[in-house]
Amino acid sequence: MTKINAIYNTIQEWFRLKKITQGLTGSELRSATTTFYVQFSMSVLPTILIVSVHYNEPPETHFYSLVHYLVLIIPLMTAYLLLRRRYFNLSAIITLVSINYHLGALTLAQADDPAPIGFFITSILSFLMISKNYNVTRFLISIASLGLYTASQYYYRVMGGNALFGPPKWIVPAEYLIPPLILGSFLIVLIVYQFVKAVETAETKLTEEHEKSEKLLLNIIPQEIAEELKRKGVSTPRQFNSATICFTDFEGFTSIAETMNPKELVEELDRCFSYFDSLMDHYNLEKLKTIGDSYMFVGGIPSTNKTHAVDCVLAAIEIQAFMNQMKDIKESQNLPYWELRLGIHSGEVIAGVIGEKKFAYDVWSDTVNTASRCESSGVSGKINISSATFELVKDFFDCDYRGYIDAKNKGKIKMYFVNGILEELREKNNPNTPNSQFKKRYEFLKDHNISL
Repeated sequence: MTKINAIYNTIQEWFRLKKITQGLTGSELRSATTTFYVQFSMSVLPTILIVSVHYNEPPETHFYSLVHYLVLIIPLMTAYLLLRRRYFNLSAIITLVSINYHLGALTLAQADDPAPIGFFITSILSFLMISKNYNVTRFLISIASLGLYTASQYYYRVMGGNALFGPPKWIVPAEYLIPPLILGSFLIVLIVYQFVKAVETAETKLTEEHEKSEKLLLNIIPQEIAEELKRKGVSTPRQFNSATICFTDFEGFTSIAETMNPKELVEELDRCFSYFDSLMDHYNLEKLKTIGDSYMFVGGIPSTNKTHAVDCVLAAIEIQAFMNQMKDIKESQNLPYWELRLGIHSGEVIAGVIGEKKFAYDVWSDTVNTASRCESSGVSGKINISSATFELVKDFFDCDYRGYIDAKNKGKIKMYFVNGILEELREKNNPNTPNSQFKKRYEFLKDHNISL
């Protein structure tokens, strides 16, 4: 029974083309699967009929049938191999050309063979099997198929021409047969093309909207959590034994904001927060939220790592450097400027998605409260870190011990100011840029099982 199930699953996987079609858009997937099913059908059907031909057709037709059967099967097998190598359009073109050739061979063999009807089918399949990027090729194959059908009918039904193995049984005038054939062929091409075009347009719009939705979702929650939500509909909260929380807050924001119009205020905040956002991906951090002029981010979740504290401090150094640059520009223009307090703390957190509408990925624990107190107990233009974070970053950064600082509702907390990267670990011309020694130490921390 196990072997039967295994065989069944293998056949099922083969028919679903999962490995071949992985990563394709809806339109590409339809083209690839249609090509495969046509190849399969046109391999199986003639193989079954070849036996019937041997017993029911005259002996003089046997060799002709066998030769043209092989001329069909060999290109189909080649096209299938190309399909497996993801040459989808080339595979489709070879498939359609080989089928048209086979239909032509059958049409030449018997004047009253139903094979010419197959030309109608291949004219439609060209729009379903070939990508819209090859629109000219689609039309050429479709027109060629319908041309072959019209030519065969004209030759046999109007001219009364003989086939290799038999004459036609009925003949009609050209003015009776040809006009409806041409009109019918034109209508088939037009209707099928318009239908496929409408489907492809809808699929393109659907894909674009899906990509926009995905982008918006990933701007709200991490990709790992988004995938879990899509699979299960819910996200299970997780506990992280070690993560680093960072809060920023603008000094004197309210007083300066009162001197700015709403548009200027929003543009200034957007300029700052957009730059902060750009650092999140660079340092493998997660932005959690903004609350007014406060910006909160975290390292070490949803994927755990050993470098989260170092990553957060590196991002904090770049943030302060950016704010100092903004300060210099504003001062040179005699404009008011914002200064930033930045607080960091490391410890255990619980992370998850809360709410059913306008949900958000958030963290909870005393670590969050302590990080907030590190920010409020800091000094403008400085990076204030707790002793817990200091222990994780002391081998990378130059820090000044502040002593035990009073923190609201937390008592006294041991705190440090981060001055920058250690002298031996930074570039000489740019003190905020890690050198090769820093990177080696960072890689060692990332790859080795150091307790955090």
